[in-house]
Amino acid sequence: MNESIALIAGATGAAASRLVELLAGTPGFRVAGLCRNPPAEARAGVTYVAADLSDAASCRAAAAQAGAVTHLVYAARAPFGEGGVEDVPANRAFLVNVLDAVDGPALRHVHLVEGTKWYGMHLGAFPTPAQEDDPRHLPPNFYYDQQDLVAARSAGRPWCWTASRPGFIVDFAPRRARNLVSTIGVYAAICRATGTPFDFPGPPGAYDRLLEVTDADQLARAIRWMFAEPRAAGQAFNITNGDVFRWSRLWPRLAAYFGLPPGRVRPLPLAGWMADKEPVWQEIVARHGLVAQKMGAIARWDFMDFALGLQHDIHSSMTRARLAGFHDIEDTEAMFRRHLDAYRAARLLP
Repeated sequence: MNESIALIAGATGAAASRLVELLAGTPGFRVAGLCRNPPAEARAGVTYVAADLSDAASCRAAAAQAGAVTHLVYAARAPFGEGGVEDVPANRAFLVNVLDAVDGPALRHVHLVEGTKWYGMHLGAFPTPAQEDDPRHLPPNFYYDQQDLVAARSAGRPWCWTASRPGFIVDFAPRRARNLVSTIGVYAAICRATGTPFDFPGPPGAYDRLLEVTDADQLARAIRWMFAEPRAAGQAFNITNGDVFRWSRLWPRLAAYFGLPPGRVRPLPLAGWMADKEPVWQEIVARHGLVAQKMGAIARWDFMDFALGLQHDIHSSMTRARLAGFHDIEDTEAMFRRHLDAYRAARLLP
């Protein structure tokens, strides 16, 4: 059996880090992780390669180190803010640089990691459950440009393309502050330290909305499945946990997990409200013997404001993936508990 070489752009990010681990443990695969700042620690079966995606020469040099790439996973993004329009020219150019660097005779599969912003979830209400062939919203949307580019370029080539559209990606990710699990955990710790209830800090209209998220392992399994499933070729797939939830149901259960009174819906713009809470966090770190780090290293308040502020349903249909053969599911409440347990075990949350 010939060896497959997967080059994963954005390898240390939320959408790809678990895929790096999964493919590294998959017989027949060798993994090259492409990122601006490779991690210091080594990982068996993985070679991390530094590259500046805005520089075509840097991408070519990195691809040469990886070898004859058979599978490209593009999970990188240009710098962006929460909820706004993302940089289309930069995101398209980054993809072109990477694709140009690997588009050779060995290439068999190109995968794009997209997201529910494809459906305009950041702009307001959209038809739910969202289906992969729903009409596009008025541009700009860099996902459209990237998918159109790859679909057109694949014509007449020996490789196919696929795309995944996850929701908010949730994981145990100690070095990534933009994570609902760790940010909610820090919020709970500060509520406890200040003697305040575990109020829901989003607007009333967000508390009862129907929502979903995507566990990072679920996304990784789905991408590996697309590599092996011929029916997936040339298609995009919504990839979520496969269940839905409402904060009105989950929030009191999270309060019970933290041992806090559940409080009430009390809109608080946390990006501003938490600006003076660093001393409180440092007291928590010292009192509980946690790993010493700034609050900003484990919590992103602007992200939590955005995620908890959505006042419309966020729900994507998984029917296409299921009909094509992907049947994995995750229990979202159990997932939150599992990841919170991991943060506690690592002494990152009290």
